[in-house]
Amino acid sequence: MEDFKIIRLPESTEEDEQQEEPILKRREPEDDYTPPKKRYMFIIVLVILCIAAFIVIKIISTYTDYEEIKTWDRADTGESVYKSFQGNLLKYSGDGIFYTAYDGSLIWNYTYDMTNPSVDTSGSYVIAYDKKGTEVDIFSTKGFINQLSTNTPVIDARVASQGTVALLLQENNTTYIQMYDKGGTLLVSGEIHPENRGFPISIALSSDAKRLLLSVINVNEGDITSELVFYDFTDAGKEEVDNIVATYTYIGALIPKIEFVNKDKAIAFADKKIIVFNNNLHATVAKEITVPEEMKSIFYNDTHFGYICEKALDDGTVVNQMNVYNLYGLKTSSKELTESYSDVVLLDNNEILFSDGNSISLYNLQGFEKFTNTFEEKIYAVIPGATSRRYYLIEESKTAEIGLK
Repeated sequence: MEDFKIIRLPESTEEDEQQEEPILKRREPEDDYTPPKKRYMFIIVLVILCIAAFIVIKIISTYTDYEEIKTWDRADTGESVYKSFQGNLLKYSGDGIFYTAYDGSLIWNYTYDMTNPSVDTSGSYVIAYDKKGTEVDIFSTKGFINQLSTNTPVIDARVASQGTVALLLQENNTTYIQMYDKGGTLLVSGEIHPENRGFPISIALSSDAKRLLLSVINVNEGDITSELVFYDFTDAGKEEVDNIVATYTYIGALIPKIEFVNKDKAIAFADKKIIVFNNNLHATVAKEITVPEEMKSIFYNDTHFGYICEKALDDGTVVNQMNVYNLYGLKTSSKELTESYSDVVLLDNNEILFSDGNSISLYNLQGFEKFTNTFEEKIYAVIPGATSRRYYLIEESKTAEIGLK
């Protein structure tokens, strides 16, 4: 094997450098390519189709089973009523009111003695009052604030988002309207005599307490006439006689339920009619819906409302028909239901709950059934959870967080 020794590396001479051929570099193309507009349109259309498909799948999805994620034992009387309030749970009965987390941990409670208790909520305030009694208790999410005691039986009561309370009182043939701030200071007081206007049966209070709606009934020789009276307590309303900015009369109709919903739009539910009002000074009528059949049940929240009536099919079968509307008074769906129910509620997540003892059914606003099941225990309330498939069930002996599957 030969040995190699590097003595000196070859060096290029000046002459060799002159003879070297220049190295030609490949010209890189300039990055000025612009995708055609059709490609952008295709991507946009594809995204829209994916979103639409997701929405459709969510609307028509049906769940046939559930799993219990957590359960909390609870011991209550059968007279207790449950209501979701500011992310927690209100429970009230004739003995008192409790505000708890869903796991049962107590936030506050208050005891009273009421024969026919009822509650109303707005914002972070809640009132508990005894129908045909004389006690009204005011609370916030932090606990008890004040008690209003009246000398006249309370027929109806409402609370506004800042704690203002409106009372409808009635004794003999005289009806009184009173409004208090949460500290108990009287703000508004008035009397209504039947010979002048009739017998008020319910009130509604706007969230800012600036507007009050009164439903009045008159019976003359067997004929029923209802009147809706709008009171306005702003500077503009003070310019009107008795602060009355609008009145509407409906012959042959009974209007037992009135309410202010999102952005203080007023809705009145008669026996065969629903009236939606605009949120302006004179509360003009936005939509009047005539219902051919008598309404069995109504439901509403801050985005939609609806009713249940009976409908006879061609074969003579009588079924329940659910009709849903948005706040503009436009019908969004109509659905025939074969199952029976004892209560119907439009939940905060815009799902319609039908319950009947141990059985519940959930429908969306488009009329598709999402879930139905019969449980071992009686269901007192169903409250939507953090996701579209999570719910809290208030059962007879426990509270359960469930997930649909």
